[in-house]
Amino acid sequence: MKQYIIITFFIAICAYFVLDRTIAEWSVHYCVGGCNDFFVAVTQLGISTPYLIGSALLFFYFHYIKKNLYKSHHALFLFAVVAISGIITGIIKVIAGRVRPCMLFEKVLYGFDFFHRNSDMNSFPSGHTTTAFALAMYISLYWPRWAVIGWIIAIAVGVSRVLLTKHYLSDVLVGALVGVITVSILCIYWPKKWRLNSA
Repeated sequence: MKQYIIITFFIAICAYFVLDRTIAEWSVHYCVGGCNDFFVAVTQLGISTPYLIGSALLFFYFHYIKKNLYKSHHALFLFAVVAISGIITGIIKVIAGRVRPCMLFEKVLYGFDFFHRNSDMNSFPSGHTTTAFALAMYISLYWPRWAVIGWIIAIAVGVSRVLLTKHYLSDVLVGALVGVITVSILCIYWPKKWRLNSA
């Protein structure tokens, strides 16, 4: 796991200096029409709100109505995975203050301008990608037979954020890392009484 994290982070750094602007400029010109519509639909899978609401409802249903602690703890862990990874990403966004691709096209701005809450200045890392990869990691741990589908969807969400010019490639790569690392750490430090068996 560590080697993949290091490699991905190194690629993200290289992308910032070499690939980000080139890919963004290509995307804004060529991801149009049907291609754009497809990725607009795909990118919705990275919105965290439905997962937070759904997992919260499942927790209350299984915990208080069905009295099934095992399933309720699964739902609680899913909620924690999405919520905590999202909070971490949100904090990094404000601190980093990275300019979104739209500002590159409109005002020729690129890079970081720390401590901003403006949406146009919180490109790094990608929140949608963080959520998608956190979910993929969660699925691969507890439902490994569905892992491939989870990772394919996560990658598709990440690609959509780049092709729709909402984020740069490096934003997506670091967002993926935040999601995966958050789940990995939660698995280690999750309270023992709520601990779940995983593969």
